[in-house]
Amino acid sequence: MNAKFEVVEKNLVKITVEVEPEKFEAGLKKSFERNKKKFKVKGFRDGKAPRKMVEQIYGIGVLYDDAFYYVLPAEYDEAVKELGIEPVDEPKFDITEVEGNSKLTFTAEVYVKPEVTLGQYKGLELKKIDTTVSDEDVENELKRLAAEDYRMVAVEDRPAQLGDTVDIDYAGYLDGVAFEGGTAENYSLELGSGQFIPGFEDQLVGSAAGDEVKVNVTFPEEYHAENLAGKPVVFEVKVHAVKTKEIPEINDDFAAEKSNFDTLDEYKADIKAKLAENREKSAKVTTENEAVDKAVANAEMDVPECMIERRIDSQVRRYEQMLAQNGIPFDKYLEMTGSDIQTMRDQLRPECEKSVKAVLVLEAIVKAEGIKATDEQIDEKINEMAAQYGAKPEDFAKQINDVDRQYIGEDLAIELAAKLLVETAVYVD
Repeated sequence: MNAKFEVVEKNLVKITVEVEPEKFEAGLKKSFERNKKKFKVKGFRDGKAPRKMVEQIYGIGVLYDDAFYYVLPAEYDEAVKELGIEPVDEPKFDITEVEGNSKLTFTAEVYVKPEVTLGQYKGLELKKIDTTVSDEDVENELKRLAAEDYRMVAVEDRPAQLGDTVDIDYAGYLDGVAFEGGTAENYSLELGSGQFIPGFEDQLVGSAAGDEVKVNVTFPEEYHAENLAGKPVVFEVKVHAVKTKEIPEINDDFAAEKSNFDTLDEYKADIKAKLAENREKSAKVTTENEAVDKAVANAEMDVPECMIERRIDSQVRRYEQMLAQNGIPFDKYLEMTGSDIQTMRDQLRPECEKSVKAVLVLEAIVKAEGIKATDEQIDEKINEMAAQYGAKPEDFAKQINDVDRQYIGEDLAIELAAKLLVETAVYVD
């Protein structure tokens, strides 16, 4: 293959390829086979006229467009491999010379992966994260678990207070006229939760079951309903019941109900072990992120805009798929959140740019350190993937081809590079 490239500007190259005549001819042949029924030649049924006759009548140029479609992508891919170029975007093709069926030259402009100049990445100064779990931490976790296990009980010996839940009917009036959306029956409202406009819940403190209360409030100026924004209104409220949360006592019975342990002490020991495990995992992620951030800050690179855009594209597609799984159309989600696609992309940009730079730096460290995942590490990763999909490791492994293994190995090398940053770091309190 006759291929060369030149640098147009930073991270943008132009590849020039002279296509071998036999490959161009093969593309023209495919083009003719695809389009031959379109050509009308007197004396021949549709699709039966010889190619030479078609070319004489219509000119060989009628076959070029599809021939280019067949030839250019394959020749481009081969040229990229031969020249050792790493494109990060789709190429922009241009036919620079074409003659009959024997000569075809084209160019392809494409952005390539930027060069990364690494700064310090070993011996980084990182914060040492304390993962110790105290007895107080365990007690707080027990209280949280107990609070989640509450049941609602009626309050009859005192009036309602903040934190209680009242079951109410209410009707709102603006200038003595009921307004739309201001009425409900048997609504459960936790006092102090801030579910209603300011002042509403406070005026129900002190009420009891059977009370009828007139609540005077003013809607906020920025309220979404223009007819109510900034307006004083009156709600007539009927209190049906006052309830409070009853938290279970933390004892052996609670431990037996919430776990597989018979005693509270055993349950506490299990909670402590799990808290410690979670803190270790969290500390590992936080430390690794800090190390990568510092390595990126110490490096120099000019990231092509297209790399960030492609990363944003990927994130948007992920959101679309996630919403689709929950039966929510993407455009409906944007409408409900009062957003639009450009606003969403702008919000995703900083994190996506950070992610792109992190991968580029880690890839540069992999190259600088000669990091490579072993076959054993790749096999272990495949087994982990099988477990995630609920498949048998041996069955899952059969679906992994050599290209898949290569990609898995490259991802593992990135992980090993991040691990290197953590292992070589200097830790301070």
